[in-house]
Amino acid sequence: MQRRAKKAAIDRTAPKQARGVAMTPRDELNNRLIFRLFQTANLYQSSTPRELDVSAVQGVLLGALYRDVDRGMSFSDLCGYLAVSRQNLDAVLKRLEGIGLVERIESEADRRVKIVRLTRGGVAAWLDLHARSLEFFRKITATLSAAEVEACADALAKIGRALKASRKA
Repeated sequence: MQRRAKKAAIDRTAPKQARGVAMTPRDELNNRLIFRLFQTANLYQSSTPRELDVSAVQGVLLGALYRDVDRGMSFSDLCGYLAVSRQNLDAVLKRLEGIGLVERIESEADRRVKIVRLTRGGVAAWLDLHARSLEFFRKITATLSAAEVEACADALAKIGRALKASRKA
């Protein structure tokens, strides 16, 4: 029994090839990229409340609704646009409704459809948040050139499309 435990401990520290996982240099690079993406997303999500006094999801949601202040967006379209579940979006919306930044109204075209839009207070909150966000984004991308930022944004968009496609397959 002790021998098996020792063997298991040895196997966990063995090189990847010895455990049956042969990784190419591209596999190593892909692994590093996805880990950095995960790590950066977590750092961003933990930094935004401290830097901007709002969660990342709340900020993105306000920004999405500001795209069409007058009409807002349907709940379903908002879920798709933000790539979040209905349950998660509902929880965030309830918080923002509670502080008077968003409202849900019936669609004039179809009473079953709920439209989410910014209130006047929500518009003011977004304008303030947007100005502070720009400064925050400038600070965290200061060491990158515009070309690097564009290449990164393009690469992340491609990864996002591939992730969406992999869900459908």
